Amino acid sequence: MSLAQRLAQRGAAPGESSRSSAPPSTRVRSSGGEGFRREEIVVPVSARVPRPAVLGDDLRSIELPRAPVLAEALGSLARLPKAGACPERPAVLLDLETTGLLGQTGAVICVVGAAWHVAPDQLCLVQWTLHRVGGEAAMLADLHEALVARVGPRSPFVTFNGASFDLPLLRRRLVRHGVVRPTDDPLRAPHVDLLPPARRLWRDRGPDCRLGTLEARQLSLHREGDVGGAEVVELLWQWLEDPEGAREDLARVQRHNRVDVLSLSALAWTMHRRLQAPVDAVERLRAARHHQRLERPDPALALLQPLLDALARSQGSGWGPGRGSELMVAAGLLAAELERRRGRHDAAARRWAQVCRRVPGHPEAHEALAKHLEHRARRPAQALAVAAASDTPCDARLARLRRRTGSAAIPPVDEVLGAWAEPAV
Repeated sequence: MSLAQRLAQRGAAPGESSRSSAPPSTRVRSSGGEGFRREEIVVPVSARVPRPAVLGDDLRSIELPRAPVLAEALGSLARLPKAGACPERPAVLLDLETTGLLGQTGAVICVVGAAWHVAPDQLCLVQWTLHRVGGEAAMLADLHEALVARVGPRSPFVTFNGASFDLPLLRRRLVRHGVVRPTDDPLRAPHVDLLPPARRLWRDRGPDCRLGTLEARQLSLHREGDVGGAEVVELLWQWLEDPEGAREDLARVQRHNRVDVLSLSALAWTMHRRLQAPVDAVERLRAARHHQRLERPDPALALLQPLLDALARSQGSGWGPGRGSELMVAAGLLAAELERRRGRHDAAARRWAQVCRRVPGHPEAHEALAKHLEHRARRPAQALAVAAASDTPCDARLARLRRRTGSAAIPPVDEVLGAWAEPAV
């Protein structure tokens, strides 16, 4: 049965569930007549301070970042306005639980979790829970009002895969219910989606890059009795059909959502620290590529320096092929590209020459260095020597350089590479 058909059968509102008393550290505002419930929970960021019992034990030992620390972390993970994230109100952490995927007709948003700092060492976690299908419009209107008051140029959204799912679906449902006009952008604010930088750092270093997997491997956060994404969908349908009989199912989804939201801040902080201090050479190279993608050459080159030093030391050392050699070569090529984009062409040529000496015949390095020698350094004889030594030489370049050099002597390629691989040319 399609989502649309299931929704059509559920036009009548199920009865409201009984309301249990809230823990002392929890503020609850319920709006039963409008078909949703809003719950606010104040969460200390320090694991040394007792946290509300409603959070369970999953987050008991997890440190969450203070507001200025999260602001700094977000600045390293994504492009933000020049002023960066606000150190007092750095972000709105957001996660949705729905009855279907983005492309499915009639996917309903049933649970929304959002959190923001209300003090440097405190987060306010707000959770909206739908109690009947007809209450989605009122719930989203209340959610929209809360988000508009807190996001801004220096207070971005933070999600996990939110660029592909959470924010597009939320926009669609806000328009669908007339909360905003189709021509409006109801969520106009910067957005830090943690999935892309997580993939850059940790792809192939675990079974997958799902949030739960990263929590377990990178945060040592192991959820007890958690529900999976596919299971959440079915549990929410069961709740909408039978609120009294499925209260435990709803509680599991709410708990899943709370952990999702709060773990976003811990994951952002962890990625930031690993970008600053990678645990190994592979992560170091990936962190540098992350900064390259964000057009930040200085931190990228700083991260590459240990690999570049190793590449320089390996010149003529007879090191054989291997993982270390591959990483050094990749670092040299990345550094050359970063230098070239900054207009430091001789520095780029040095890196290409080092790669050519480390891996004789390397097509990419030989081609780039030959191009530099021909067009920028204006040394056609040297360019010909380097181009001819490539494993896959460019015939057009060779023919052109031979015409230009005529009968001039062509220096040995080792001599050319040795001269350019040194710090000063």
